[in-house]
Amino acid sequence: MLRALYTFLIIAALSAIAIWLADNPGELVMHWRGYEIRTSFVIGVAAMALAAFLALFIYRIIVSFIETPASVSAFLEKRRQQKGFLALSRGMVAVAAGDAGDAKRYAAQAHKLLDAPPLTLLLAAQAAQLEGDEAGATTYFEQMLAAPETEFLGLRGLFIQARRAGDRDRALAHARRAFELRPQTPWAAQAVFEIEAAEEDWDGALKTLDRVVAAKLIPRDDGRRRRAVLLAAKAMTAEEAARAQTGEARDAALSRAAKLAGEAVSLEPQFAPVVALAARLHAATGKLRKGMKLIEEAWKAEPHPDLADVWLDMIEGETGYDRAERARALAARHPGHVESRVLEARGAILARDWAGARNALSVYAGPGASEAPTQRICELMAEIEEGEFGDRGAARGWLTRALHAPEDPQWSGAGYRAHRWSPINPATGEFDGLSWTVPATAPAASFEAAEPAETEALAAPVEAAEDAAPEADAAAEKPSEVLVFRPPLPDDPGPDDEADGASEEARGERKW
Repeated sequence: MLRALYTFLIIAALSAIAIWLADNPGELVMHWRGYEIRTSFVIGVAAMALAAFLALFIYRIIVSFIETPASVSAFLEKRRQQKGFLALSRGMVAVAAGDAGDAKRYAAQAHKLLDAPPLTLLLAAQAAQLEGDEAGATTYFEQMLAAPETEFLGLRGLFIQARRAGDRDRALAHARRAFELRPQTPWAAQAVFEIEAAEEDWDGALKTLDRVVAAKLIPRDDGRRRRAVLLAAKAMTAEEAARAQTGEARDAALSRAAKLAGEAVSLEPQFAPVVALAARLHAATGKLRKGMKLIEEAWKAEPHPDLADVWLDMIEGETGYDRAERARALAARHPGHVESRVLEARGAILARDWAGARNALSVYAGPGASEAPTQRICELMAEIEEGEFGDRGAARGWLTRALHAPEDPQWSGAGYRAHRWSPINPATGEFDGLSWTVPATAPAASFEAAEPAETEALAAPVEAAEDAAPEADAAAEKPSEVLVFRPPLPDDPGPDDEADGASEEARGERKW
C-alpha cells in the first residue's frame, strides 16, 4: 500500500513539473562562432542530456577496451586457482585414503597451480611420507622453515620425522625450537619435557615444567605430581653418585639427595616410592626419627612394600627381636591390611618367632584361610617351614604352589614390570609410566580351585617339587625382567606322604 502511494506521489510530482514547463516553455539561445541557435528550454535540456549519455557511453567503451587484458588475466587466474584448490582437495582425499600415487600427482598439480606454500608443501610432504620417501618428506618440511608463516608447521613435521627415525637429539632440537616459537603449544611443550626426562636431564625437565605450568598447559595437580617425580629422580641420581664418594663429600651428596627427596615428599606425601626414598636418605644422614615419621604417616594412609623394605633396614646392627617389635608397631598403624600382615610376618621371621609369623599369615595360609595366598605369601610360608622344622619337602611344596598362586602387585607399565619403582619406564622411556598394580599377564588363579589341587598333590613325589623349585628361585632373582610371554607352568606336585612321614619326627607336633 505504501509503495503504491509513493509511486503515485512521484508520478504526480513529475506531471506537475511537466505542466509547469508547458505553461512556461521559455527560450534557450546559444551563440557559437557567429551562429545563433534558438530552441525551447525543454528541448535544449533533452539535447544536453543525450549528449552527456553519449559521452559516458563512449567513455565506458574506451575504459573496457583498456581493461580487457587485465580482465582476461584475472579470469585465467581465478580459473587456475579453482583448478589448484580442486587438486589440493583431491590430494588430501588421496592422503586420507592411503593412495600414495594419486596424492603425489595431485600434490604436484596443486604446487604448480597455487601460490600457497603452507598447503602445497604440506600435501607434498604427506604424499612423500605415504610413499615411504622419508628423505623427500624431510626436504619439503625443511623448505617450510624459510617462511615465517610455515616455520612452525615445518618444525612439527621434522619433529615427527626425527621421532620416527629414533633420532632423539634431532627431535629434541626441533621440539625446543617449536616451543620457543610458540610456548602455548601443548605438543611442543610435552615433547620437550618427555625427551628431557627420558634422557635423565632432570634440571632441564624441571625448567620446562615451570614454563608448562606457567602457560597453564597442564592442571596444577599434574604439575605437582611431575615435579615430585623429577625431584625424586634427582635425589636417586645424587644418592647413586654418593656411593662412589667417601668422607665429607659423600655426606654432602647424601644431604643434597635427602633435601631433594624431602621436597618431593612435601608435594606427594602419600606416594610410597618417594616417601621410602626420603626415609632411607634421612636415615643415612642421621635424621632417623624424621625418616621413621614419614613412613609411619604414609603407612597409615596406604601400606606399601617399598615402605616396609626401608622400615626393616633403617637401623643398622639392630637385633631381630627389636626389628620384629618395630615391624609390629608399624603394622598396628593399619591393621588387617595384607601388607601389614606381611610386614609383621617378615619381622617375626627375622626374630625366629615362627609362631608369630604363622599367626600373621593365618588369614591366607592357615587352616581357616579365607583368602588365596599370593606368590609372596607362599614364599614366606616356605621360609617358615624350613626355618622352624627344617622341612625342605614342605618348603618346596610351598615354592611350587607359588608358581600357581596369584601374582602380587608390581610396578607395571607398557612392556615392563618390576618390584622397584623407576621415574622412567625403561622399556618405553615414558615419564612416570609405572603404576602399582597386578600385572595383566598374571594367571587367573582362584582360592576355591586351589584346595582340591593341594589334596591331589600329596601323592606326588618330592623329586618333582625339587625340579620345579629352581624355576621359582629364578623368577625371584629376576623381578625386573620384561616378560614377553608366560611359559606354561607345571602341575603342583606338593610334598608326598613319604616325605611327610620322614620329617614328622623332625618337625614334631605341627599346628597346621
